[in-house]
Amino acid sequence: MCGIAGIINKNQPLQQSSSLKLMTKSMINRGPDDEGYMLFMKNCIPFYGDDTIAKEYKHIDTAATKPFKLGFGFRQLKIIDLSNKSHQPMSDLSQNYWIILNGEIYNYKEIRSELINLGYTFFSNSDTEVVLNAYKEWNTKALHKFNGMFALSIFDKVKNEVFLARDRLGIKPLYFHENNKQFIFASTIKAIIDSKLYKPEINWEGLSQNFRFSIAQRPNTSFKNIKALEPAHYLIINLDTNKIQKKQFWEIPINNQDFSLTEKQSINLLDESLYNAIKYRLNADVEVGSFMSGGIDSTTLSVIASKINPNIKVLTLGFKEFEAYNEIKEAKDTAELNHLNHIIAYTNPNEIVKNLENIITAYEEPYHHLSANFILANMASENNLKVVLNGLGGDELFGGYDVFYKLQFWNSLKRNKNIINLIPNLHPKISKAKTISKYTNLGEFYSHYFTNYSDIEIKKLFKNKNSSTKNTISNLYNKSNLNFTDDFEGVSFYNLKSYISNHQTRAVDHSTMQFSIEGRFPLLDHNFIETAFKIPTKYKLKNNTQKYILKQLAKKYIAPSCFAMQKKGLGLPLEHWIKNEFKSLINDTISTLKNRNIFNNNEIDLILKSNNERKIWQLVSTELWINKFIK
Repeated sequence: MCGIAGIINKNQPLQQSSSLKLMTKSMINRGPDDEGYMLFMKNCIPFYGDDTIAKEYKHIDTAATKPFKLGFGFRQLKIIDLSNKSHQPMSDLSQNYWIILNGEIYNYKEIRSELINLGYTFFSNSDTEVVLNAYKEWNTKALHKFNGMFALSIFDKVKNEVFLARDRLGIKPLYFHENNKQFIFASTIKAIIDSKLYKPEINWEGLSQNFRFSIAQRPNTSFKNIKALEPAHYLIINLDTNKIQKKQFWEIPINNQDFSLTEKQSINLLDESLYNAIKYRLNADVEVGSFMSGGIDSTTLSVIASKINPNIKVLTLGFKEFEAYNEIKEAKDTAELNHLNHIIAYTNPNEIVKNLENIITAYEEPYHHLSANFILANMASENNLKVVLNGLGGDELFGGYDVFYKLQFWNSLKRNKNIINLIPNLHPKISKAKTISKYTNLGEFYSHYFTNYSDIEIKKLFKNKNSSTKNTISNLYNKSNLNFTDDFEGVSFYNLKSYISNHQTRAVDHSTMQFSIEGRFPLLDHNFIETAFKIPTKYKLKNNTQKYILKQLAKKYIAPSCFAMQKKGLGLPLEHWIKNEFKSLINDTISTLKNRNIFNNNEIDLILKSNNERKIWQLVSTELWINKFIK
C-alpha cells in the first residue's frame, strides 16, 4: 500500500525533478516507510530521497538540473516483504522494465509459482516483482490474473511505453492531468496540485455531479482538467508519439444468474467464496485487524476472519451520547459468542472539529455528510494496525438498500401509469411518486433515488450553467444498452459502478491512508462478486427480507441480535451537531461561501431554513474544499 506519482514530458525532456519530489512528499502519509525515484533520460537512473532506507544511489536533489522524459516517484507503506528488496521504483534485472505499484495482489504466490515454472527467478518476496514479471510474460493480459486492489505504472523501455492500470472495482485511486507539455499522474489529486505544474480550478460539471451523486462520476472529478482512470481500465502511453490508448479489461458479470441453484447450494457457494476472499486478505507481513459494526456484513466477515486468525483485533465505533447510532450491543454479542478480541472506541463532535481540515484534505472533494471512516482509521492506528478489513459491498450485492423495494413500485408504474391516480392526493409521497413515474429507464430511476440535490435545485443554486444529470448514470455505465436479467441485477450493477467504485472505496481509501492504514474489502473480491451475480434474485430479496441469502449464511457465524437490529449504516449524528456543536462553524463557513458569489445566496438561505443536514453540509464541505484546494 503506497503512493505513486509520475511525470511524462511529451515534447522534450524538462528539468522537473523538484516537482516530482514535491508530489512524492505530498503522499508521505500513504507511504511513511520508504521513498524512491527513477528518471528516464537516455537511460533509467534510480535516485533516493530524504526517507529512503537504503541510500544506494544519488539523492534526487542532485537531479535538479537533469532534464528527463519520464519520472517516477514512490512512497511505500510496507505490508508484504518488509525488507529493502521490496524498494520501488523496482526494475527487472535487465533494467528494461520499471514499476511503481500501489496496492496488494493477494494471489501473488500462485502467480509467482507459475512464473518460476516458466523460468523466471526472483530477488524479493514482494508482490511487486511478481506483477512486473507477469507484465513481461503476458503484457496487458496479466491484469486478468491479478486478484487484488492496485493502481500501477510500468515503464516498458523496449516498447518505449508507459502502462497505467487500475483494479476492477477502483479500490486504489489513480488521477491524471494532461496538458500540451505533460502527462502527470498520482495516487492523490493533492499530489498533482503540489507539483506546481497544475493550477486548481473548479470543474462545474463535476461539482454539480458531486452535489447530485455524492461524488463526481468518474472519469470526472470536481477539479477542472483532472481526471480519474476508471476502474478496470488501463492506459498505454507511447513516448514516441504521445498517443494514449484506453481499454477496459473487466466488466461486472451480468446475465449469469444460475436458476438451477437451490437455496442451500447458493449459501454454500457464497460461504466458500467469502472464506477464500477473507483468507486472501489476511495475507500480510504485518498485523491485520477488522472493522466490525453490529451489522450483518462486517460481523460475518470478522467472525470468519477470526476462524482463520483467532487473535485478530476487531474494532467497533461507539457514541456515548447518541444511542440511536450505536451498534455496540450487537457487536458485543457477536464478539462474546465467538470469543473475539474486541475493542470499542467512542467519538464526539470535538474530535471531528479538531480533524475537520484533515478530513477535507483526505477526501479531496466535497461530500454531503461526515463519514465515520476517518474516525475508524484513527482508531486502527491507535491500536497499532496497518491493515484492516472492511465490510463494504454487502448492501450493493444483495439488496440492502431501500431502492430495491422501490423497484417493485416503479415497475408497477411502468406497467400501468394510471395507478398514480389511485394514490390519495394527501399521500405524503404523491409528488415523488409522480416524479418516479416519468422515468423510462433504470438509469434515470437510479439517478433519482440517489439524488442529494435534484437538477432543478442545482439549476437554481449554481450560477454557472450545468448540464442535466438525469441520464449521467446510463450514459457513463450503460453505453451499450445492456439488458439486465432483471431490475434488481441492474441496480446492483449501477451500485457497484457509481456508489461503490466512485464514492465508497475512495472515501475509505483516502481516510485510512491519511493514517497510513491499508483497507481491504473481502466482499469486493472480484471472484466473490462473480459468485454473487450467479445467485438468483429470488434468494436476495425473499419474503420482503433484504439480503436474505447473506443473512442465511450469516446465521452460523453471528449473534441473533444482529438480525433484529434496524439498519443504521456507518453514520455520525450530523443533524444534531449542525444544530448544536457545529452551529457557529456552519454560520461562519456559509457566510464565507456567500461572499464568493458563486452560488445564488437566496437559495442558500432557503437550504438553511429547510434544516436538511445533507444539503447544508454539502455547502459547508464545498466552502471548506474551495478554501483548502482552490482558494
